[in-house]
Amino acid sequence: MNKKRLTIVLAVSGVIFGGVFGFVQFRNHMIKQYFATMPKPVIAVTADAAQTEQWQGSLSAVGTLQAVNGVDVSTSVAGLVEHIAFQSGQTVKKGQLLLKLDSAVEQSNLRSALADADLAKVSANRQRTLIKSETVSQSALDKAEAELKVKDATVAGHRAQIEKKSVFAPFDGTLGMRKVDLGQYLQPGQTIVNLQDLSVMLADFTLSQKAVEAVKSGAKVRMTTDAWPGRVFDGSITAIEPQLDAKTGMLTAQASFANPDAALRPGMFVRIDVLRDGARSVVAMPVSAVAYNLYGDSAFVIQDGPDGKSVRRQFITLGERRDGRIEILNGIQPGDVVVTSGQVKLENGSKVDIRQDDPLKSTTRR
Repeated sequence: MNKKRLTIVLAVSGVIFGGVFGFVQFRNHMIKQYFATMPKPVIAVTADAAQTEQWQGSLSAVGTLQAVNGVDVSTSVAGLVEHIAFQSGQTVKKGQLLLKLDSAVEQSNLRSALADADLAKVSANRQRTLIKSETVSQSALDKAEAELKVKDATVAGHRAQIEKKSVFAPFDGTLGMRKVDLGQYLQPGQTIVNLQDLSVMLADFTLSQKAVEAVKSGAKVRMTTDAWPGRVFDGSITAIEPQLDAKTGMLTAQASFANPDAALRPGMFVRIDVLRDGARSVVAMPVSAVAYNLYGDSAFVIQDGPDGKSVRRQFITLGERRDGRIEILNGIQPGDVVVTSGQVKLENGSKVDIRQDDPLKSTTRR
């Protein structure tokens, strides 16, 4: 009897578990079938066509900016700061007074030297009068005139010392932050303030010795910097170092750039493009169309199909970048329409809807 019940229980349990297992398998099958037949969503993107463009050849380098005139203003004599005639960040003109040191001792020495000079002048005039009557000898007159010259030189020396107590701007420019205070005792050569003439900026950069033939004085140069994205500064080469670096074989050159709005500052790192004669034909597209990956750079190319537009991932070889566009050496042909925004959601075969505006910005606005 017990065996019969056990058999019945096992049979019923088998039927129940079999039914559950079968239901799970059926459900999974239906889910897979649903997703397999579910239509792919249409993703909004922006696009642009790759084009054949004429690019002027160039040599690229990285450089550092410096002002055409820049100096740490200092004093050549020691003294106590009596007067500060400038403010930090002020624009000054050449010859403008910046600072005065205490010159009381030098002024007193000057007055004493002037008195001695007046006495020597009187003595020399007396000797000139007496020499006419042959009352004194020629040697006495020569000695008096020599003494007058010595006294005059002493006066000039004291005046020069007093002039050095005043510090003037050596050229037009913009001051930095003040580094001295009233009553401070300055040593010769101690920095008072930094002064930079920002009207013209100089960029020092190096190129391979292969560029010696192409780099010439007066050659046109284009410059960009991360401080001003999208802005291009035009200049020209003003100096080329005649000697190459013996260790690296690199050529050093300097280019100048007008800086009327003071956008460029000394110490900035910049990218330099030395323009070469002639132009070359390239296939170019927007930089935003490139998808950078460890396994290779790619772009999504839009293609027409029977059920609408879709994309395919195309691996590409990149060349030179210029003004928001990039040269394509391989993988893209002129006229190919590439996705410029919205690539994050795309994969091979994704359906797309080309929008005139940026879909990411549109989503943000909504």
